[in-house]
Amino acid sequence: MAEKILHAFEAGRRGKPDELDTGIANLISAYFLSINPLSRFDIRVSGSYKNNVPIVRVSGELTASLLKQSTKKELSKIILEHYNKINISTLPCIKTDFNFKPQAAPLAENTLSGDSGCPLAVAYKNTPNHLPWERFLAVDIRDIIDAIYHNHGEVPYALSQKSGVSRIYGLRADGKIGVEALYTGISLDSICAITIAAEHEPILPVQELREQLTKLIQTYLRLLQRKYSIAFNNPVISINPLGDWNEGGGWKGDEGSREAKPYRDGFATYGVIEDSFSGEDPTKPSGTGSFLARHIAVRLVKQNLADFARVVLVYTIGSKNVGLNITTNNTSKLSQQELEKYVREHFPLGIEEPIKLFGLRNPALYKKFAQISDFFQDSTLPWNSL
Repeated sequence: MAEKILHAFEAGRRGKPDELDTGIANLISAYFLSINPLSRFDIRVSGSYKNNVPIVRVSGELTASLLKQSTKKELSKIILEHYNKINISTLPCIKTDFNFKPQAAPLAENTLSGDSGCPLAVAYKNTPNHLPWERFLAVDIRDIIDAIYHNHGEVPYALSQKSGVSRIYGLRADGKIGVEALYTGISLDSICAITIAAEHEPILPVQELREQLTKLIQTYLRLLQRKYSIAFNNPVISINPLGDWNEGGGWKGDEGSREAKPYRDGFATYGVIEDSFSGEDPTKPSGTGSFLARHIAVRLVKQNLADFARVVLVYTIGSKNVGLNITTNNTSKLSQQELEKYVREHFPLGIEEPIKLFGLRNPALYKKFAQISDFFQDSTLPWNSL
């Protein structure tokens, strides 16, 4: 009998502390690249709350030319605007603490890979955006809930019409969505569980929140099953299992860190082994290598060379050589050696080529990262399509 494997994914809402930190890290990246597209940086962001005032600490190593006093004033403005947008608030100021250091000269002058790393990505042939089901569902449900919150409780029209739930008043910005999926090989066996944590106002009783969100999620799942001719097999839907969540959301209850996000940035239980993608310049392999690995994986399944592809690239700081490992769960028409040979012949695997191919020195791209709060759900991003 074929063995079954469980894959899980968790998507944080945009007001979740480490998501807030990640958005800020991406916006700071956009600012640095707008000053100098060749900027080198590795940024750490951590938020907290004291005396009813948010506090954001930003540190890291930068190209020496970025270390200007005026930089801190501009960054404080960017942080405040992002916080107010995500939390639908009008705070006049946020306390910021910057502790930047110049990047070591050997690193700053290195023109090859800016670090060592083993970025990884996967693609399925017949799933939405070629994503694992658990990843697609978690991020999509997150986006639905965030859209309701930012649209003053109004439910997206299609879901409203099908579910009978038109508005959900009283949501707040923090929360997360976890999805567990069971596979036999690469075939989905079932969606086992969907667990939602959603911060909410006291005017929205937790039982009402559960009833309304359950209707929406069940309707959403039915529509997807019909569209993709697939069965999810009645997953257990749990919403705020511990009861009311009216206090302690955002930085008030949790000091975030964008470095807590790597398992959600990438592909989690498929073996993600990289740092968070956010807050690093594009010479680092965490982001750039992962985008390239995803690009290769998508190409392989779209070109019918495999029904599933897991692509790992291996970078060594200061080296031109790039390791490659591709597994397809025995779905490829080629041997593993032939497939890896094909990829090496048709794809540039170094760091500089994908930086140019994907436009990774463009500040607008990092602003988009902060807006969509994900790297693989959006099919318009170049590594998610042909």
